[in-house]
Amino acid sequence: MEEVEFKLATMDDLKSISAIYEHIHEAFMTTINYPKWLKGLYPTEESAYEAIDNQEMYIYKINGMVVGSVILNHQQDSGYENAQWQIQARDEQVLVIHTLAIDPLYQHKGYASQMLKWIKKQAILKGCLALRLDITENNLPARYLYQKNGFYFTGITSLHREESGIRYSEMFEYNIQKPSDQLELLVSVIDDFVTQRDWHQYHSADNLSKSIIIEAAELLECFQWDDEHDIVHVCEELADVMIYSIQLAIHLHVDIKEIILDKMIKNAQKYPVNKKVTV
Repeated sequence: MEEVEFKLATMDDLKSISAIYEHIHEAFMTTINYPKWLKGLYPTEESAYEAIDNQEMYIYKINGMVVGSVILNHQQDSGYENAQWQIQARDEQVLVIHTLAIDPLYQHKGYASQMLKWIKKQAILKGCLALRLDITENNLPARYLYQKNGFYFTGITSLHREESGIRYSEMFEYNIQKPSDQLELLVSVIDDFVTQRDWHQYHSADNLSKSIIIEAAELLECFQWDDEHDIVHVCEELADVMIYSIQLAIHLHVDIKEIILDKMIKNAQKYPVNKKVTV
């Protein structure tokens, strides 16, 4: 099983990141240079150094090897203000993806999608409303990657990069609040939370089922004496019930969407629209 690690890069990682950039520039000598990255201009060891120094560079490691890197910050380059963004957000509420790079030696293994999945979780933890990025016009591999991972194309605009031979850029945005892959993202956030604290060792079907019942009882307590209730408290207890239910599904290795849809089909068969139900 692969050992995967995402982490903030340090200066110790500079040579590994620079090597990825070098391998990419070498690959572009015999393939189409879709992003129009130019050796000696961008990306370079100097640009990686600056991003590490600003604590904006992150690396993706597989079995101890740095196979990918990405720069994350709130910097929307000149021209972003002219894009047709769908989400209204302040700069600090937008996480911008720059220079996502996978070493050509490790491409076509799904690592870029795994990085984007991790980036989405980071955006949630940072309280962001949107992820944004730009790609060079007609960068077909990048366009496919981002659209496959739930990013929406919002149009083209000039980012004033004509000196690099880039007239227009394609703009993409991901809605953190209403993602197209929301359930998968929630499951991943919960599982990461548990894994980081090494709590899986305490999880069994029995313990998790008990926890669901306990939290459901605490939810019921909110309505114990009358219909008046504290909606904030109700939402917290309701969330606990759902969190434990999701953890049980993770423990049992079942697909949440699949089991719900299967049960709804059975419910529809058991209770057809015109059938009277006696209460």
